[in-house]
Amino acid sequence: MDFAARFAGKVLRCEGIIGYAFKSKTLCGEALNAAGDHMSVYTLDGALSQMPKNTRLAVYGDAVAAAHLCGLWLDKSVHNQEWDVIRKATLANDNLARVGSDLGLCECIVLNNGTTTPSSKMTATAVEAILGAVHRDGGDASLAKVMGRLGLTQHALLSPVTLGRY
Repeated sequence: MDFAARFAGKVLRCEGIIGYAFKSKTLCGEALNAAGDHMSVYTLDGALSQMPKNTRLAVYGDAVAAAHLCGLWLDKSVHNQEWDVIRKATLANDNLARVGSDLGLCECIVLNNGTTTPSSKMTATAVEAILGAVHRDGGDASLAKVMGRLGLTQHALLSPVTLGRY
């Protein structure tokens, strides 16, 4: 199956959800690929290829997302213990799965033959991989924009403190 038939529709949908257009559509395809069987084989420009699973991009995505959040935390000058709270709440698999499900990113995931719906773990992994792919494709500013769009920078401890008037 060619890249366009197997991945292009899912890539396009993902781009619409995250508000970022990939320069490398195959990088986004890899981020969405949870399949390890023949479902990840495609042709592009006449060459047969197998799309890697998204697990490596997910590791990278977790690291760059944590670095971005850590920078926001550092700018806030809040207590050290609050970093753990922010990281665990924002980048925990259950939160990433919820974000992916709520926004419809779970529908973009390329699944193994016979799998009909992605698990929460698959969805969380795909969100991490998408973040990694965005960073590889567009750098820090693109990652910041996408994390904001996905609500991953909206933790209460990162919000500005507003004091009431007396």
